[in-house]
Parts: sequence; C-alpha cells; structure tokens
Amino acid sequence: REAVVSTQSTGDNKAVLYHDLEVAPGIPLAHTSSNVLWKLPLPEINATDSQKRDQLLLSPSEGLETVRFGSKLFPELGDVLTMLPGGLGIMLEVKSNIAEKGRIPVPYHGDKNKIVDLILSELANSAGNRNIILCSFCPTICLMLRRKQDRWPVVLIVQGSTETYHDYSDGRLRSLDLCVKLALSENLHGVSVFSGLLPDRCQEKIATIKESGLATFVWGYHTASQEFRDYLRSEGITGLIYDRIYEDTSLVKRTSDD
Repeated sequence: REAVVSTQSTGDNKAVLYHDLEVAPGIPLAHTSSNVLWKLPLPEINATDSQKRDQLLLSPSEGLETVRFGSKLFPELGDVLTMLPGGLGIMLEVKSNIAEKGRIPVPYHGDKNKIVDLILSELANSAGNRNIILCSFCPTICLMLRRKQDRWPVVLIVQGSTETYHDYSDGRLRSLDLCVKLALSENLHGVSVFSGLLPDRCQEKIATIKESGLATFVWGYHTASQEFRDYLRSEGITGLIYDRIYEDTSLVKRTSDD
C-alpha cells in the first residue's frame, strides 16, 4: 500500500504538498458574485507568508476543506517524509501545468528544472529507505525526473482523449498507445492509466502494456467500483489508485488471510 500525494514549488522555493495549481485566498473578485474567487498560482505565493496569513485559507464556497499541518497551511515535503511511518510507500506526483486544447492555460511561472531539482533534493535528504514512485502528467517533467536520477522509478500519468477531461495540446499525450511508446523510449518504469481509457473487458489493452514490460497502474472514478477493481486485479495490473482503501472488501480479506 502506498499514499498518493502531489507536490510542487512555492514562490520561495519550498516543496509543498498541494494538489491544485492555484490557491483561492477566499477574496471575491471585484464586481462579481461572492462565489467567484480571486485565485493565485502557487508559485506566486511564498510558503512562509501563507503560513501567517489567515486570508489564504481556502474559502468554504470552494467546497473544499483546509487541513493544516501543524501551524502551516501547506505541509512541506521534507516534513511529511520525516514524520510518516517509514514503512508507508509514497507515489509522489510532481505537478506542472499543461496546455489544454482551446483553453487559456493557468498562469504558471515555475521553472521545471528548478522544481525537479528542488523535489529531488528534498527526497535525497529526507526519503531514507522509503519506497517512492515519482509520477507526473507532464512528459517533460517525467523525462527530467528520469534523467536526473536513477534511484526512484518514474511513471507517466495517462489521461488520453476522453469526454471526461479536456484534451492536452501536447501530441505525446493524445492516446494511450503514444504514452506507452514514450514511456518505453525514455526508459520509464511504467504508466498510470485513466480508468476511462479501459473499456469493459479490456484484456487486450492491459496485455499490450504488460507485454511491453511497463508497470501498469490505474486511476480514475471507475476504480470506486469493487467489481472493476477485482477485475483489474485478476488481469494482473501493478497497482490501483483509489480512495478509502480500507473499505475494499477484497483488500481486507487478503490482509486477514495473510
């Protein structure tokens, strides 16, 4: 079992755990409904400042709950690696904005090289012997992670082209087949595939990835289904990414049998 978390860099070069590329400070935009909030890209925020400013708490109107890590709004990667049980593995997503077809990209001023260097430095200092898998939706980030170190495996997260999400502009990400070829050509550890790309009884797609030698992970809302998870396990995939793992009856049964 592993925890799946997202990390990125703040404006003062702190590697923090935060999923979204923007932060809603809870300040409404002028001349708009109070439900429309002003947002800031995380690289424009200093972690040390945000820890002191109550206005940076996420607004309840966002439908999100803010969880503090001690006195900090953003938990720092090094602190988390130090405090979590050593036996807990981590699948660490490195965040980066990716242009989407027909949409204005989120303003993002982070330098990818510096972000990757910062995160790898934190891992070298604090990861110890913990099992860690690095991953990203951004192929450039994946290539940097792979070429800058060979200690931790790197996985490309695959969204592909579906009706669920906007397509990425990067041609390398337009299909599962292209992503598999990219992962193979760049000696990545594997791919993490959106469940919407795997139709019912998708033995052929899974077999193709497995035969390539790549590790195969699956994420997405379909994995909320116990039946779907059991099916994927029967096909021998490497790992499943989903919420509330302790409600998984198959997992509980296997743990009790062990």
